Amino acid sequence: MFRYSSPYFMNDHGKVMEIQGNVDAENRNIEMLTKHGRINQQWDLIYVDAYPDEPGKGELNKEFGFYVQRDFYIIS
Repeated sequence: MFRYSSPYFMNDHGKVMEIQGNVDAENRNIEMLTKHGRINQQWDLIYVDAYPDEPGKGELNKEFGFYVQRDFYIIS
């Protein structure tokens, strides 16, 4: 069983969820370890009904600076 005590997810044994390798990076495994407070153990909990909609086809994705599903060329 887990509980969320911002910004940590803890199990019944007091271990917290963290991204493997003590780094904040994409495509890493999740593990339960002793709390040390680094960024790789800190999480945001956002409920689905409060999460902003992703940009749709043809709309600008401000995070990446591209338009969604719109062809482009890169010219040097």
